[in-house]
Amino acid sequence: MAATTTPNTNSQPMKIGFTGNRHGLSYQQKEEIKAVLDKYDNIIASHGDCVGSDTEFHNLCVEHREKHPEKQIAIHIYPPNIPTMRAFNKADVLMDEKPYLERNTDIVKNSSILIACPIDKNKEQLRSGTWSTVRKARKMNMPIHLF
Repeated sequence: MAATTTPNTNSQPMKIGFTGNRHGLSYQQKEEIKAVLDKYDNIIASHGDCVGSDTEFHNLCVEHREKHPEKQIAIHIYPPNIPTMRAFNKADVLMDEKPYLERNTDIVKNSSILIACPIDKNKEQLRSGTWSTVRKARKMNMPIHLF
């Protein structure tokens, strides 16, 4: 009889989607994100390539990859089709440009968990791309780290 082995759960990447505000991340939000990144050895990090929080999340992922060469972190970018607020960060995988809400939906669909960094995590807003993305993740019963 052949021996059975338990599959290595770290062999499959943890797909982390990110959504955040255009004003950037607070010190506390950055620390919370680093703590999430520390939990996994193989990550696909996805974001929407806007100025502000997306770019700061991108930079945190790049720094984490540099500090931990034993870990794998691939950055997937889902850019908007309107370049006004786009940051043009360097992606490992660059998806097609799409309207903001479609692009946000794609990030959620291609993630296992979502990190969300709105301006105020205690005050949900209508007409907010960040909160719209959180609502989509909630509908899919996705684990959300709301910082």
